[in-house]
Amino acid sequence: MSWMNSGSSQKSEAEVTRLVKDVMLAEDFDAEHLKDFSARKSLRELDNDSPGGSKVNFPDNWTQASITIKIPTKLGEDDARSFSVPGFHFRPLIEVIRSAFMDIQAGAFHLLPFKRLWKDPLDNHQERIFDELYTSDSWLEAQDELQKLPKEPGCSLERVIAGLMFFSDATHLANFGTAKAWPLYMYFGNLTKYARSAPKSGACHLVGFLPSLPDRVKDIIHNLPRISKSGMAALHTHCRRELFHACWDTLLSEDFLLAYRHGIVLKCADGVFRRIFPRVFTYSADYPEKVLIAAMKDMGACPCPRCLTPKSMFTYLGLVKDMKSRIQNVRVYIKNNVVWAREYIYKWGNIVDGAKVEEALGEGSWVPVLNQFVEKLGALGLDPFRMLVVDLMHECELGTWKALFTHLVRILYALPEGVKLVATLDSR
Repeated sequence: MSWMNSGSSQKSEAEVTRLVKDVMLAEDFDAEHLKDFSARKSLRELDNDSPGGSKVNFPDNWTQASITIKIPTKLGEDDARSFSVPGFHFRPLIEVIRSAFMDIQAGAFHLLPFKRLWKDPLDNHQERIFDELYTSDSWLEAQDELQKLPKEPGCSLERVIAGLMFFSDATHLANFGTAKAWPLYMYFGNLTKYARSAPKSGACHLVGFLPSLPDRVKDIIHNLPRISKSGMAALHTHCRRELFHACWDTLLSEDFLLAYRHGIVLKCADGVFRRIFPRVFTYSADYPEKVLIAAMKDMGACPCPRCLTPKSMFTYLGLVKDMKSRIQNVRVYIKNNVVWAREYIYKWGNIVDGAKVEEALGEGSWVPVLNQFVEKLGALGLDPFRMLVVDLMHECELGTWKALFTHLVRILYALPEGVKLVATLDSR
């Protein structure tokens, strides 16, 4: 308390309490680590960090990697140019899971799924309530599949699921200039949404910062032989897709895949050791990022990342036939076609949006990029299209609903005494 009331007056009671509980009382806290500590020196080391400079030891298992992609040069596979993108800062997913289960918040984790029922007090009929990830059919089915797996040799520990929920959103850091960041976050569905969604809950785990394609790649593309202006734009988009999935290739490491198959033994908040199996359930993103994740064209002939409904059927939206079409024509990844299309590009020198490539990909607005979610987790039961859930903020609050509400307010203004009507609406 003496430290809190001295020096800067910006130290709040909540922050002092968090310092004591989350840092000083943490199991891995060691005062020896703070010898010769200087915040200014540590920040300077981070600012001066570069691929060719001295190695900086990042806290909380943060690491840095360079992502390499291949730029097709229209001369065949042997002449595909390797392009390295430095500065991919991330935390290994396994380490994030370990730290989350060691955190005090893990005491509120729901480790086993269940069905929540509501009983009507008048006629005693029951209705099922879908309100949490751990009360969904997806988690119940995943838990059943997990129990059917053969046990690890010599292990009799209880097997439970760590429900992973990803979220990413590229954003500009200033109104002027080109400074931007692309953070990737991870939540645990084991925690109730009422705690998980609280602004100061600390339930959001920053996993990494996805790098953007640097401008110097344009110079390489511009100097390629026999390439048109539209071909340069298509190749630049192709490289951006390759970079995104190359980052996820790094995140979905062998350690994570090993834990996905066999689990990791962790001590839970109740002091009991359990075998934890990570499972990816949802990925929330806006539409431009969804098409990156699904490895499909942005607003193509079949623009939906979850089904193959063509644009020509959008007029039937909301009808019974539309729902039947969406159920019958779910999107299924066509890996063989994608591999075939990539051979045309990298082996035979075709352009990425050429006729032969489009013919190989077929209908469905696919692109010639290997989807790493399918490559790494498809055989383990993950449906990369089903995990793309509705993003209420971008698709409703800042999208459809915002446009509708703006239109309704304009209608009010157009009526007689419209200003008073809008004022009445504001007062409500």
